[in-house]
Amino acid sequence: MLRRSSHPFDALAEHFAQIFADRISAALPKAGRNGIARRAWSSKRDMSCRYPGCKNRSKGPRFRFLCEEHLKLPKKKQYEVLAKWAKKNA
Repeated sequence: MLRRSSHPFDALAEHFAQIFADRISAALPKAGRNGIARRAWSSKRDMSCRYPGCKNRSKGPRFRFLCEEHLKLPKKKQYEVLAKWAKKNA
């Protein structure tokens, strides 16, 4: 075990170190759902289907943000829909 020093400078340094540690831990993002911390400036991704009028949840960026129903459309039609959505939301 470490012996505590009786020197006043050591006590002062330890006090400042404790204050510094408290401030750093307060500044770090808190762990959210599933233990994953989210940055304060990040926002949740819009996971809605990009097809006009569709209220379904999309399958994400890997599937061009289209739901299962609209992934069955021909690729040409999918890209037209995505271009229209991008133009509207730009």
